[in-house]
Amino acid sequence: MKLSSLALGIALTSAFAAAQSVVVPAGMDTTNPGTTTLAWRNSLFHFQMLYDQSHFLSQGINYPIVINRLQYRAGGGATSLGGDVYSGVTVQMSTSPSDWSTASTTFASNIGADVTTVFTGNVTSLAAAGTSPNTYIIDIPLATPFTYDPTTQQDLLIDVDAPNAPLPAGMPTMAASSNASHLARRISTTTAGGATGSLSYFACVVLMDFTPLPNAATAVPFGEGCVDKTASFYETFAPGAFDLAGTAGNPNSISLTPLAPGYVVSQGSTNWYTPTTTALAIGDDELTLPVTLPFTLNFPGGSTQDIQVCSNGFVYLDTTSTSTSAAGSNAGLLTFGPRLAPMWNDLDPSAGGAVYVDVDPVTNAVYVTWDQVPLFGVPTSLNTVQLAIFSDSSVEFRYQDCANGTCVTGFSPGNGARDPGSVDISGAIPFATELDIAPLALNAINRPKLGASFTLEVADFPAGASLGAVNFGFLQFNPGNSLAGIGAPGCSQYASIDAPFSFPVVATSQPFTLTMPSSPALAGLHIFAQAVSDAPSSNALGLVSSNGIDMTFDIN
Repeated sequence: MKLSSLALGIALTSAFAAAQSVVVPAGMDTTNPGTTTLAWRNSLFHFQMLYDQSHFLSQGINYPIVINRLQYRAGGGATSLGGDVYSGVTVQMSTSPSDWSTASTTFASNIGADVTTVFTGNVTSLAAAGTSPNTYIIDIPLATPFTYDPTTQQDLLIDVDAPNAPLPAGMPTMAASSNASHLARRISTTTAGGATGSLSYFACVVLMDFTPLPNAATAVPFGEGCVDKTASFYETFAPGAFDLAGTAGNPNSISLTPLAPGYVVSQGSTNWYTPTTTALAIGDDELTLPVTLPFTLNFPGGSTQDIQVCSNGFVYLDTTSTSTSAAGSNAGLLTFGPRLAPMWNDLDPSAGGAVYVDVDPVTNAVYVTWDQVPLFGVPTSLNTVQLAIFSDSSVEFRYQDCANGTCVTGFSPGNGARDPGSVDISGAIPFATELDIAPLALNAINRPKLGASFTLEVADFPAGASLGAVNFGFLQFNPGNSLAGIGAPGCSQYASIDAPFSFPVVATSQPFTLTMPSSPALAGLHIFAQAVSDAPSSNALGLVSSNGIDMTFDIN
């Protein structure tokens, strides 16, 4: 196909010239699952942070960017007056020959050939307000901006060396990731210019200001494909924002009722089961040995007769999961084993309260109770929460008084489950979940550079699909035109139908490659693309549509 025939007459100005910003790791712009004192320390240091390229791609940045500012946020709730001066700081950036997951403890091994010294000089901390999310307290405008292209599949490295301790030394904790599901890594040491350091998953939350690289070809997704279904649901709460709590005299609850193939989540009862058993011998960040239920619990995506209770306000629905991460995170909920999380929080029964598992001798219902368990390090912040599991596989999350920190409430079959995004549970109920079904997706594998090959991938064809198509259009519809009126609710048209190309569906994902013309006259031109597929059982129309792609042809 000769794309020049599509591009004639559609000269448009790039929409990406303005300065923009992005937070990495992705999803941590308003929360942080971890904190660290081992990055911007109260001593001299050398650290590196490695961030997976997906943090940029997942936020629509699939084109080269010029990063010109770095900001580091204080941990949620931390306070400081600011004014701490690190003298003689050197900041370097590069792509990395190491993946974040296989980062080396040798600093030099993680540095790419494009390493650039982006800043040298003094860094003065700003005040930490004590909010959650907190304020950004390290602000580094880059003297030499760094160009990064996440489509090269290379991770981004930030290397910071501080040869002198700050004066005065009053740095608070810094906001950070906390586990492997966050796709980031820290390597750090207390030796300035040190050659080696220790690995950690607690990588700082960083806000980066950037502008798109001038004359960069782009392929930016917009809109959503259909049909999109998820088995998981969750709500992420900031400290003090938990709105599901009741009282000792009037408990609140939400009910999870099985309705194949998912749950109906609705307002629950005001019941409470008073524990009668001996408290479990469980400490901070600990799991019990498997507890056998007197019945089989069926849940969306699986079944079990054995559970593991964690001190941190959740229950695994398997016997093989081992993570006891203190910080509730949506990524952890979706990534690790199947889990019921009434209030996944940093609870510490070693400091007070108790955790119980009871079986009602009459109904065989199983009750897991976290009774007046305090938050770690805050002995007066007590939480009384109960998980009720019934023999018909229904579940209740029950709450008396709760003084939560950052927490997650919800359910997921885990093991890489699809992310539905945080939902306001109290405002959304009743609602239903279903087994995961990914919507039809159109992905740009690379960028539409003039004179090169450009590949789009159509992914996640529905079961039974036999015919797909990629359409290229001169006009964009954003927001899309709803297709509900012709029998495809939840589906939208994002591009005018000017040049459709059909093909047989032979795999769950298929590439579609174009040879881009080399004419400089096409630089800066836009075309819009969308995929469709037949879908025999998805809707009355028998068709599903993908997201759109806004393509800008250019020379870089």
